Amino acid sequence: MPVDVLLTGATGFVGRHVVARAAARGLQTARVEGDLRDPGVARNAVAATRPKAVIHLASARHRTDQPWIALTDDLLMTGNMIAAVRDLVPGAVMLVPGSAAQYGDGASRRLHEDDPTTALTPYGEAKCVLERACVSSPLVGQVRTIFTRSFNHVGPGQGADAPIAAWARQLAEAEAAGGGVVKTGRLDVRRDFLDVRDVADAYLDLVLSDGEGIVNVCSGDAVLLTDVSELLLRLAAVPVSLECDPALHRAVDPPVVVGDPTRLKHLAGFRPRIPLEQSLADVLEEHRAQFVAERVVGRG
Repeated sequence: MPVDVLLTGATGFVGRHVVARAAARGLQTARVEGDLRDPGVARNAVAATRPKAVIHLASARHRTDQPWIALTDDLLMTGNMIAAVRDLVPGAVMLVPGSAAQYGDGASRRLHEDDPTTALTPYGEAKCVLERACVSSPLVGQVRTIFTRSFNHVGPGQGADAPIAAWARQLAEAEAAGGGVVKTGRLDVRRDFLDVRDVADAYLDLVLSDGEGIVNVCSGDAVLLTDVSELLLRLAAVPVSLECDPALHRAVDPPVVVGDPTRLKHLAGFRPRIPLEQSLADVLEEHRAQFVAERVVGRG
């Protein structure tokens, strides 16, 4: 039976929120199951659902120790999905997310889609390669593709490898102990944050629009990480201090990375709806609940 949106990576951090936001809008979704490196998996999923749109969130990002294999997997999975859409539902739109890491050193101003991509990490460069493939007419044919350069996400469900989620986990532990320290990396950098639920809405807005090509998914606000950490600490129920840990410093950490959301607003009419303070409160509450649940299980 035809669906509105077919998702890959539907159980991931962003995917779960896309499913929830789509349901809230009354959109019917389906998810791809199986190894997308097999072209048959992609073709069977598209043939069974005949989607109006595909949001392709599955990726091999976790294989950061083997960037060439990760890049090969990403190209293969994405290519298989595009080929299935081209052959079976050529009128459908396909969205593939990239990253602000494609902009490399960033800039002191808002970064626009026309700015050069000068990635400094294997992950960022892999996204640049994937982007070039996804917007190449000889490769995608007549499939309408949208490739997003998505900036920093924050919100419930994020893995502990992300700084804010890691801080929230430490803060929940400190509260249970009656006080403590939250260790951080550098806080003198500025980043562009969107709540993951807003990211999900942006992706849905884009595939429901007539847009195509490269689109920044961002807020347009450059937020100092010092301010983010202080906002989070204000939510603490006990005295907690910050401690900068050099071991947490990233090898590549540009001073300012902030996007220009003009094209996103023009194509999809998108406006963020969840303030950063709410995102932080929701993340902390999630980690408080997880910590309590883990203690109960441990006692059992």
